[in-house]
Amino acid sequence: MNATDTIIDEEVFRFSGQSLIDTWSLRDQLVSGIARYSKWLVSDLHLTMQRIMELADSFPFWQRRKHTGRPPVKERDLLVAFLLRQLFNATFRQLQALLELFREYFCLDAVPHHTVLSRKNRSARWSTIWQRFHEFVLGTMPKRKVVIATDATGFSGRKRPWREVDHGLKATQDWVKTHAAIETDSFIVLSYELTASNVHESQMFAGVWDGLPENIKPIRSLADSAYHGETCLLAARQHGAVPLHGIRKNARHFPKPETLYQKMASFWRHWPNRAAALYGKRNHAETAFSMIGGRFGHRIRCRSETGRKNEVRSKIAIHNIRMLAWMNFNSMN
Repeated sequence: MNATDTIIDEEVFRFSGQSLIDTWSLRDQLVSGIARYSKWLVSDLHLTMQRIMELADSFPFWQRRKHTGRPPVKERDLLVAFLLRQLFNATFRQLQALLELFREYFCLDAVPHHTVLSRKNRSARWSTIWQRFHEFVLGTMPKRKVVIATDATGFSGRKRPWREVDHGLKATQDWVKTHAAIETDSFIVLSYELTASNVHESQMFAGVWDGLPENIKPIRSLADSAYHGETCLLAARQHGAVPLHGIRKNARHFPKPETLYQKMASFWRHWPNRAAALYGKRNHAETAFSMIGGRFGHRIRCRSETGRKNEVRSKIAIHNIRMLAWMNFNSMN
């Protein structure tokens, strides 16, 4: 949710007979909405940290214990450390100081050295742990019907973010391209795949949708014209969703459509206003990417390929945790 967004209570627009609504009644509702959002900004850090602790304590790690030598760092403590690193957008050296500060709050047995944190972050085991943790976080949510927006973004160590780089240069640079499926109502990342920057979005659409959690039922797929191919449309249909993707500029109306693309193009041409209204929430995917980059940084600091991907995975994990804290805050207020 952006700082400029304002939620107007539906009670304002309920009329019985002839009613008068003026700027004063609207102001009362707007002020209450702004006050609630201001209260969330005050509680954002605390509620997110509390959610991190709850999930870290309940997540099964299955860590192997050595009987000789120096005892290993608990993977539970490492998970907390990596999430805090993204929450404060810190380096590994700064993270070590942060862990000393929050050692008592998170009940850490020991504060690992920044070299240990860097080495663990680029390990292949943590790639598996991040995938399991992503599924675990989404598994805590109830079963529901969702509208999914699919899009791609990129992370790198460069100063300019993904949206400001020319499309032709992206394929030649060292970006970690993130193909993600976003729940439009909650901005939660339901599934994602990480690739090189020269991999086209349509190639990863089916893989991203195959990784959707089991406790959701997709009802509509929203995506831009990069996903208008028959393979992408068929992948959405196989999961029970109605695809409403962008079409080519020269697309025409088909009197007797046969393929999925022809049916979708005919719907766009025959009912453009209705299609545009349903398609409007596709931008929520870009909003989610903007929230991740704006709150946790669009740059990654690691150099190894595994470390760079694990850093992106940690950004997605802390974003989902923050959105869960936001949803819990809304339900209580």
